[in-house]
Amino acid sequence: MPAQETTTLKTAYADKVAADLADNTAEQERIRAELEDLQAQLAALEADHALLKDMSAALGSATAAVPQTRRSAKKTAPAAAKKPTAKKTAARETATTVKNTATTERTAKPDAKKAPAKKTVAKTGEDKGPALTELIHTHLTGQSEPRTAQEIAKSLAEAHPGRNVNVNLVRTTTERLVGRSRVARVKQGSTVSYIARAAADFGDGHAEETTAAVS
Repeated sequence: MPAQETTTLKTAYADKVAADLADNTAEQERIRAELEDLQAQLAALEADHALLKDMSAALGSATAAVPQTRRSAKKTAPAAAKKPTAKKTAARETATTVKNTATTERTAKPDAKKAPAKKTVAKTGEDKGPALTELIHTHLTGQSEPRTAQEIAKSLAEAHPGRNVNVNLVRTTTERLVGRSRVARVKQGSTVSYIARAAADFGDGHAEETTAAVS
């Protein structure tokens, strides 16, 4: 087999492996983000559960106090038999107690759910934004000269401080864009840089590698 054919075959396999590695890394990142969202939701539900248990215990004590009030009213009723308004007063007090207990239960439960809900929104809203592949492609599209993976990672880290943009992840993700023919790989000696390909170059399905002359 000619040496040129062997080199082309190795390059094709290397591009395929790089693309698969980038896909694997991106999928791990997606699943990790979903896991963080689920953990945040679970934490909020646990907080709701603990608060509702405390409120249930408190409401149970308040409800238990109502029959006691009724028994007390019955015991004092004979002593006030000569006063026609005594029974009406005791009944009114009992009704007021029951009404206050029901009102407390209706107003307390929505408040219990409201506070953790804000916490959940705050957590699940963290680090959301465009995919790393789109951030890299957008950045390279605005550049007039090729950029190394380290330069790309530095620029994205400054523009998006909340994102994971370490050099290795940026390199594998950029290689994924090379495999999709959205980015071209440029070699200058041992240095590998990347630049966005023109829209007219899309669709050939193969990565383009340009070797620039070292000045």
